[in-house]
Amino acid sequence: MRSSEFHGHGLDAETLQLYYIGYTSAAQSLSVTCYTPCRLTAITPCNMNLLNLFLLCSLTWNLTAGSQVMCSVDKRTVPVGGSVTMRCKLNLNINSPDSSDVLQVTWSKQSGDFAGTIATSSRTHGQRFLGPYSNRKVQFSEVTQDLSAITISSVTPGDQGCFQCIFSVYPLGSIMGSICLNVTVRISDPKLYINKSEEYHIISCSATGKPAPTITWNLTETPEQNPQNYSINHPDQTVTVISNFTHRTLGRIHVTCVVHHPSLSSDIVLSKSIEDSGVDTSGKKNKFVIKVSAVIIVVTLLCCLLAFIYPRWKRHKKYQGYGFDTETSQE
Repeated sequence: MRSSEFHGHGLDAETLQLYYIGYTSAAQSLSVTCYTPCRLTAITPCNMNLLNLFLLCSLTWNLTAGSQVMCSVDKRTVPVGGSVTMRCKLNLNINSPDSSDVLQVTWSKQSGDFAGTIATSSRTHGQRFLGPYSNRKVQFSEVTQDLSAITISSVTPGDQGCFQCIFSVYPLGSIMGSICLNVTVRISDPKLYINKSEEYHIISCSATGKPAPTITWNLTETPEQNPQNYSINHPDQTVTVISNFTHRTLGRIHVTCVVHHPSLSSDIVLSKSIEDSGVDTSGKKNKFVIKVSAVIIVVTLLCCLLAFIYPRWKRHKKYQGYGFDTETSQE
């Protein structure tokens, strides 16, 4: 439809520029809303009927169908304190008018600790940063007619979430794309504990990070029970994971705790050795009891034997004192 066809309905080129027309397409994640400016007089104060409005929206749909915003990020997972650059490129439909013009690019955060507009870029108002990003190390690293890139330095856990990049294109409307960012907190305080008791060793490994770290074990012996894992959530979104088990050792064993986390280039490995005398504590106790019992039995037998022999010996000595032979006297 040519612009001259709108003149019969009381629309000129200046009036057409007042339209902000968009559409919604689930397949392309595009959004559109048709607005009628107050200068029109058909549907309320405007001289335009519903058919004209439908034709105008249909025209915009045909021109915008196939247009899309392709978004990318240099790294989808970034550690706290690092930096990340998100890019969005506008690809217009080949049928879009040559006069298509990007009026403004808007960046907004859709989820996480904050949701709302974080930055805008336009020829009229320049570059602006809004909300919690107004005093952050954030900048437009690339700005062209069809490309917008934003860099966030000193990333915090609150930066995790999905971002949306919206190109406001005249006369097509809003064309948008989105991208999501994961923020990790490096592992802190990885520790391996071994507490000894009389019969068992209590073995525990812990680590803190975001997302929750994963702990596995490498043992030279099969534990008597499977390790139990516990999690503690902290206000800064980090999670402490504790894995422990009890084990009765025989001789010397080697215990290795392995901590896995997305922020690590390689796993953290913590190792310790547990050395025992070669027998378990209960065996020691049994041997001790057996030895003590044997001594008691021997002493008891000796006492009984002494109690039997001593009176006979004493009587023998008594008869010898009178000059009698005990054997003769008995005869």
